[in-house]
Amino acid sequence: MADEMVSAADLRRFALFAGLPDADLAGLAAAAGRRGLSDREVLVTRGEPASDVWWVVAGRLTLSIEHDGRSVVVMTLGPGDMLGWSALREEGPEGTGGARALTTARSVGATELVSLPAGRLREALETCTPAARTLVRRLLAIAAADLEGTRAQLLRLGREGPITAG
Repeated sequence: MADEMVSAADLRRFALFAGLPDADLAGLAAAAGRRGLSDREVLVTRGEPASDVWWVVAGRLTLSIEHDGRSVVVMTLGPGDMLGWSALREEGPEGTGGARALTTARSVGATELVSLPAGRLREALETCTPAARTLVRRLLAIAAADLEGTRAQLLRLGREGPITAG
């Protein structure tokens, strides 16, 4: 799967890129890659350097953090969902030497992903083209939806106690 090329049409399957012309997506598609995970395989670990943004093609991922010695699921992602926000930061928290993963992402069953180097996406956002403005608006909408999902998960956590990863 890692050797398969990613096309503009593949990127268009994700809300961020939907409806954008091939000319605007060609460079991003050329930089993108694919990755498959087996059940319970870790994609990224909290605190590790973060350099890529990921989209779930098939399967699911749990995002978790360690709290009081337990792994607490803060979000579950499925097809079309984006992860790797922390990689879009040009600099990580002071003293960390760069962007770091904020959660551990683990597959639930076989999972397929598309990745894009965060630096390449940042470059596209800085072009000030109509496509770049569309991407910025969509990224903000996706971030707002993710924050709402996290808020809902935290409310459930408060009512039901920790939701632990297996």
